[in-house]
Amino acid sequence: MVWAIGDAQEEADLIAVANPGGIVVSRLCSDAPELLSVCAVVPGTHVLVSAGLPRMSSEILTILTAQVASVSVIAFNDEEEAIARSWDALRILRADHVDFDLVSQLRQNFAVDPARQGKRIRRDGGHVIACWGPVGSHGRTTFAIGLAEALGKRGVRVLLIDADTVAPSIALTLGIDEDVSGIVVAARYAEANALDSRSFANCVKVMAPNFWVMTGLSDPSRWPEVRAGAMKKIVDRAREYFDHVVIDLGAGLDELDGQSGIDLAPTLSPRRTVVTKTVLENAEQVFVVTRADALGAQRLADAYSNYASVFASARKGVVVNMVHKADSHQVMREFGAICGALDPGLSIRFLPSDTSATDMVRQASTLGELNTRGALVRAIGECADSCLLARENNLRGGENNDHVSYFSPLVKFFSIFRRHSNATSSSNGQSQLIG
Repeated sequence: MVWAIGDAQEEADLIAVANPGGIVVSRLCSDAPELLSVCAVVPGTHVLVSAGLPRMSSEILTILTAQVASVSVIAFNDEEEAIARSWDALRILRADHVDFDLVSQLRQNFAVDPARQGKRIRRDGGHVIACWGPVGSHGRTTFAIGLAEALGKRGVRVLLIDADTVAPSIALTLGIDEDVSGIVVAARYAEANALDSRSFANCVKVMAPNFWVMTGLSDPSRWPEVRAGAMKKIVDRAREYFDHVVIDLGAGLDELDGQSGIDLAPTLSPRRTVVTKTVLENAEQVFVVTRADALGAQRLADAYSNYASVFASARKGVVVNMVHKADSHQVMREFGAICGALDPGLSIRFLPSDTSATDMVRQASTLGELNTRGALVRAIGECADSCLLARENNLRGGENNDHVSYFSPLVKFFSIFRRHSNATSSSNGQSQLIG
């Protein structure tokens, strides 16, 4: 085992109990960064960490849980147990209880299937819906706003969160006079373990009956202020207070490419995509928004093939945006074939090109405030109905979790990829200038 207790006397007393019981402690760590470094060298070990360990956090516990065989958090009083629970620790040992048996409790943890360590435990409560898509997927924010409004009109309590760390725009789109960033304030409360119903109410704005909004970053450069652990707490609290939580995410997860092993200092070197990744991992439903053209098809195939494993436990659907009426039959047929090849269980929705979406942005209003009843509103309403049905039936995905195909080269055979009339087979992508 690897231990990180922090207090030398408590550590010595525990080792005196563990050694006669056959518990072998191979390494002692004095703080969280050292613990992360050791576990990076010996992944798959068992870890005992104190709730009072210096620089320990929920983010680090999440990383450890995914990388090692088991993590047990030991607490010596009620305050430390509260800290461990705020980290969502799965195993908490109370060393001050009269019935405390260190050896037997550790051995029980050893017997747990390691494959279950990194699995997210579903919680009762609100249905988390992530609106995500590859780079260039225009209309993602418009869809998220429309979906949240449609759910609210169906009588359920809905929170819309702007968690886009690249181009946050919900406040601007809805004309919200934003003095402070709702998500930054919520993150500060979360990191202080003070995100309760009262503080949460300070971070959201009422848009309509059953419809609340948590505004995003007031400046995209402030993205390091929202860390993974804080974002997870925001999502968990939102589940408790709302029936549905719709989250608008930044496009792409490119910063995840090339990562392997363990992040040795997540709190010192945060990544911009960590918020997107955290939300996708904790969502029950993920809508992948893409554009209705060849570029959108190619980027959808690449993004889904590379990153669908991040949200493997969620129900997944593709939203093809801005479908023109003249091309609708062809787009439906060919995107249907693409999605069928990616994942046979992948649902697909088509949003028609509608001027009301432009009017919505220009007038800083929702589709409902425009009092429009066009095809776009009906299509988004169908998506809302599917979300309601999923929550009512307690559908949490699983039937299409692990089926991810990489077939980008096949996309070129669809007629949506038309050859330009001026392109020749030998041009190799080079354009020809004509005087």
